[in-house]
Amino acid sequence: MRSLRHPQNPTRSTDRSGIRRVQDSLLKWFGDHKRDLPWRKNRDPYLVWVSEIMLQQTQVATVIPYYERWIRNYPSIAALAKAREDEVLKSWEGLGYYSRARNLIQGARHVMASHAGQLPQNAHELRLIPGIGRYTAGAIASIAFGLPEPVLDGNVMRVLCRLRDLQGDPRKSPLLDQLWSLARELVTDTHASNLNEGLMELGALVCTRQNPKCPACPLVHQCLAFKRGTVDERPQAAKRPIELLRSVQIVIAERGSAKVLVHKQDQRAPQWANLWTFPFFEVSAGDPSKSRIRKWIEEQLGFATSPEYLTSEGKYSITRYRFRYVATKVRVTRLSRRALPPEYSWVETSQLGELPMPAPHRRLSKEQLEPET
Repeated sequence: MRSLRHPQNPTRSTDRSGIRRVQDSLLKWFGDHKRDLPWRKNRDPYLVWVSEIMLQQTQVATVIPYYERWIRNYPSIAALAKAREDEVLKSWEGLGYYSRARNLIQGARHVMASHAGQLPQNAHELRLIPGIGRYTAGAIASIAFGLPEPVLDGNVMRVLCRLRDLQGDPRKSPLLDQLWSLARELVTDTHASNLNEGLMELGALVCTRQNPKCPACPLVHQCLAFKRGTVDERPQAAKRPIELLRSVQIVIAERGSAKVLVHKQDQRAPQWANLWTFPFFEVSAGDPSKSRIRKWIEEQLGFATSPEYLTSEGKYSITRYRFRYVATKVRVTRLSRRALPPEYSWVETSQLGELPMPAPHRRLSKEQLEPET
């Protein structure tokens, strides 16, 4: 006998009147409570695309100034497609997950070459554009073009898991497939945009991961998790991957009165592809010896350095990796006779602000090289 508490196929057991009640409640709530966000001022497909990419893994409050600056710099797909990648990465600096910016510029060039500069008006063709997956294609298709395509981000997953009191990991099948089916069932031809945005907004403002505001939720009367007292258990948390700890030595090499050595990361680099950093290398846990730093500089770059070393320590994270670093500031006393490897450059410290740099190295630049005011 099938359990009434946890139906095996909740989307099939949901009648149309139940779906309509959810839709009506959600649409009314969204009309009354939606935030005034810059990307909602019009439905330009390009602006929707940019905002959805920026909002991946990033909070709305953080995204707003980056979005506004981006649109000033690259107001159209054509403008973005013509831009140099280092300029694009500089505009993105601070948002992290830089592959998103690289995908945007590659996507813009694809749209110019394959679609005459206009985003295609169907989800299938949208998914052929670099960096656009199933969720982003659904968001662009529904928000920009009003098409009945579902969306399923973290906020929507949480709302739907609670609404139907669904067990399991929402990012894996079979639950993932059920959630896509339910999300599609909630979308209609006439209200696709507001329904999808309403689901996302509800998850962001009311049906939050911690301390959800259930009494203020427009779906509280339809929410099975609320009725059964399982709100805090939905969605079930996935097992967190084991964090991998690594140690890094960063070298801030100064030359003369105002030059510093920087390194452009390879486009295939696992960290910070095509960004500029100070030279760094991995070490065993604990601070490396000064002699090892000197040896690395001499072997890799052929420089001689003074015995005066100033160090600072810190940490940063990239996905599941946790890095601890020691940054050592050295002064070069003799240059190598051999040519500097092409990925390294001496730059004026005053020019560092023009280079796209990842956040840890940007912080070091400000701490170690900018004069105190």
